[in-house]
Amino acid sequence: MAKKDNNAIEENNALMANGRQQAKPMHDETFRQFLYNKERGTCLGRDAKSWAQITIFYVIFYAILAAFWIGCLWIFLSTLDEKTPRFYGKGTIIGVNPGLGYQPWIKENPDSTLIQFNLQDASTYKPYVEQMKEYLKKYQKTNGTRTCTGSESNKALQPSDGSESALPCEFRLKVFDEGKCSEADAYGYKSGKPCVILSLNRLIGWQPVDYPANSVPKKVQGRYRNGSIAIHCDGTNDIDKEHIGKLSYLPPEGIEGKYYPYSFVENYHQPIAMVRFDTLPRNKLVLVECRAYALNIEHDITSRLGLVHFEVFVQDKKPEAKKEL
Repeated sequence: MAKKDNNAIEENNALMANGRQQAKPMHDETFRQFLYNKERGTCLGRDAKSWAQITIFYVIFYAILAAFWIGCLWIFLSTLDEKTPRFYGKGTIIGVNPGLGYQPWIKENPDSTLIQFNLQDASTYKPYVEQMKEYLKKYQKTNGTRTCTGSESNKALQPSDGSESALPCEFRLKVFDEGKCSEADAYGYKSGKPCVILSLNRLIGWQPVDYPANSVPKKVQGRYRNGSIAIHCDGTNDIDKEHIGKLSYLPPEGIEGKYYPYSFVENYHQPIAMVRFDTLPRNKLVLVECRAYALNIEHDITSRLGLVHFEVFVQDKKPEAKKEL
């Protein structure tokens, strides 16, 4: 009976193997045989036909995937405007409230908002003078600009028919030259009266809105002019307010409004204003806060909208002698 059962098992194994002796289980193979099995003609468990099939499959698969990705990218890029963001204005991350920036800002120390120099060491204020000079260099390029007089402004850059036949208004630095905030005066750093450039962030289509009559903020009354953005700087804290001293604003009315709205055109001259610190104390750190004023400019200390903070430290002491090695 046992012999009959053994014969039945052998017959069943032969049928399962299609009349051939069953191959050894995979787990009986050594790692070397897995890499290359001469008896089966396989490499890494696959024969030449299997490798050819899987290679062709992945080549076709990734080619279709790459073509699909390139097609999506092309469709996306074809919908973009090189001059205007797709989403801007109210409700977007760009927003409608401009921030205020300042110069000189030293790129080699981007995290610092401190303007510090020694009157008796020209090498300490040279980087600030060079940065101011480099920043203002773009205003010397007047090709592709026009002289705007009277009621002329950059509103002509956005005609109703969508064409761009007008040129941007030329911004002139004459007011700064007359106010001793020019390269010839080392922008006031040599004399201890440093000049700081103030400008609004560029927002497509933004332009200042005038304050209604009798509602101009007291801090800029007497200097405010309709159509422009007035600037006011003061100490951040009470002790800073005492030390900040006399300030001169160039021009007095602030940033001229005729250079708005900003539009993405070649050689656009961004309007700026300057504040000159005339009587800063020596060897004392002064924290400064400057704000821009127009009806549609909100001031938010947390998000730094409409204002900017920086520090000024004017030293007046003999520089330390360098030690010889």
